[in-house]
Amino acid sequence: MRTTTTSDDSVGAVVIRKDDVGTITVGYEHIDRPTPGPDDLLVEPAFAGVCGTDMEQLHGRMPESFIINFPHTLGHEWSGTVVATGSNVTGFAAGDKILGHGHLGGNEWFGVTHDGAMSEVFTVPASMCFAVPDVVSLQTAAVIEPFACVLNAVKKIGGLSAADTVHVYGLGAIGLCAVMQAVVAGAQVVAYDPSELRRKTALQLGARAALNPLEEGSLADATAAQIGRGLGDVVIEASGNPFAQAMAIKSADDDGRVLLMGVSVPREVPVLLGLVQQRNLTITSSTGAPPPVWPAAIKYVANVGLDLEVLVSSVIDFADCEEAIARAQDSGREVKVLLRPHVTPHDSAS
Repeated sequence: MRTTTTSDDSVGAVVIRKDDVGTITVGYEHIDRPTPGPDDLLVEPAFAGVCGTDMEQLHGRMPESFIINFPHTLGHEWSGTVVATGSNVTGFAAGDKILGHGHLGGNEWFGVTHDGAMSEVFTVPASMCFAVPDVVSLQTAAVIEPFACVLNAVKKIGGLSAADTVHVYGLGAIGLCAVMQAVVAGAQVVAYDPSELRRKTALQLGARAALNPLEEGSLADATAAQIGRGLGDVVIEASGNPFAQAMAIKSADDDGRVLLMGVSVPREVPVLLGLVQQRNLTITSSTGAPPPVWPAAIKYVANVGLDLEVLVSSVIDFADCEEAIARAQDSGREVKVLLRPHVTPHDSAS
């Protein structure tokens, strides 16, 4: 854990840095207390999620199109309470429970390329924020970002229905949110992940079967043994693992739709590209959740009564961020890790 001298004008934050030789580190530091601009909100976070994108930043595996400004505060999946509003802000007041999207414009992202939410207080443009409905807890609100990513992606491929068999590769927050949305749509879902914990979570969410792709000889045969059919109408790849990306193509049936969501740098692996033409596959990618999809995602969670807290496996203080990040990379132990300030904010247990 790294700290600097504290003062009344500083706040604790989870900061990612890159040194002169390219080494990337993360630690808990004290930074200058932010001051909101006229169009900003000053926010006390309740929870901030550790995301796969954070891991990609730490390991230097972000696509070259993301120009990251080092150092910066992490945290792009968050919920919190408004502390103060800028002079031009309308529609929000101190005490409001909120969450926010991360798109700053172009390929600039809150908490990814610029300062984010893992700070005892932080500023964010009010235009990026939404009210948290009374029926939605602040923990669930902090996990709506990956849910919104999936909702946006599913819309791009024409939606899901009870007529579909859906295969989901990778059962982090994105993959499990895909399982949830497919189940709500009435689809037959098969989930794939090496983690027993995550496979069990998928089954709890309503998947018909959950398989370990590292242990099965033929995944199509193993899948058929479970549900009577080996291939899927829709295949969602949510890990970024190049072998899973290749398997997603192999897993799709005639006229199937393949959705690539896992963020990764390009890596060469054998792929049966001839299947794209042979089976008339449609392959689509999707990254992030653009602002217009957020109101729909929030209403979806509220109207259906989805409890995204089921995805949360640990809640850890900002000061212990290095432990939190290490645990988040242990898929056998964790599903979704959230961070929070040491002093729990208003109603953070709700």
